[in-house]
Amino acid sequence: MIQPKMKIEVWTDIMCPYCYIGKKLYEKALQQFAHAGEVEVEWKAFLLNPDLPGDGQGFPVTDYLLNTVGMSEERLEDMFRNIDLLAADAGVKSNLRNAVAANTTDAHRLIKLASTIGKADFVITKLGKAYFEDAQDYSDHNLLIGIGTEAGLKEEQIRAMLAGDDYRYEIIQDIQEAAILGFDTVPTFLMDRRQAIVGSEPVDLYVKVLSKAYNNWKARTDKEPEMEVTKGKACAADGTCEI
Repeated sequence: MIQPKMKIEVWTDIMCPYCYIGKKLYEKALQQFAHAGEVEVEWKAFLLNPDLPGDGQGFPVTDYLLNTVGMSEERLEDMFRNIDLLAADAGVKSNLRNAVAANTTDAHRLIKLASTIGKADFVITKLGKAYFEDAQDYSDHNLLIGIGTEAGLKEEQIRAMLAGDDYRYEIIQDIQEAAILGFDTVPTFLMDRRQAIVGSEPVDLYVKVLSKAYNNWKARTDKEPEMEVTKGKACAADGTCEI
């Protein structure tokens, strides 16, 4: 039986610049998609580097990429220039040169909590802006509490979540599911489990793949779906991003 809405699962991480850009481009595509009202999105967690410090102890992303990842200064500058151009196309300001690299676990936990009131999309956008445009440490609990309360969560709810282990298991499940499906880079947009866009792509390509996935969904049978993958600019598990 066809579901009332076509599901799009999106694996993303806050510290991935292509995730923020890709989300903006996908949203532009959705505005052009005639059947946007028949689409629902489920946001899934991915950790580019779970060993990074959290609790507001992040450090400059340039230091991380040069000293931890081992990128050359030339390649790093090429990456920044490329991302600046993509950001301009998406209509957002790039401040990646001043951004902070930090553990994203608590940010993902906040997203999971926000999903219980239908505000995951709002929180992801706010966290992405904090990282990519405002160069804020998204692991800082005060920032997370501020974003969460703005979304409509109660402060005591957020503090209790941050003090405990809520949603840690769900994050592990998301990452394991990505591995089972063969995805190891973000963003990954998986539409109806048949069409996948791995990485950020131009708006017209999102529209094209959305349309194909929608048509397949409408014509769906019980036959096991065959996945078709389109690859764009993405960030790998070690935190490096394609140029």
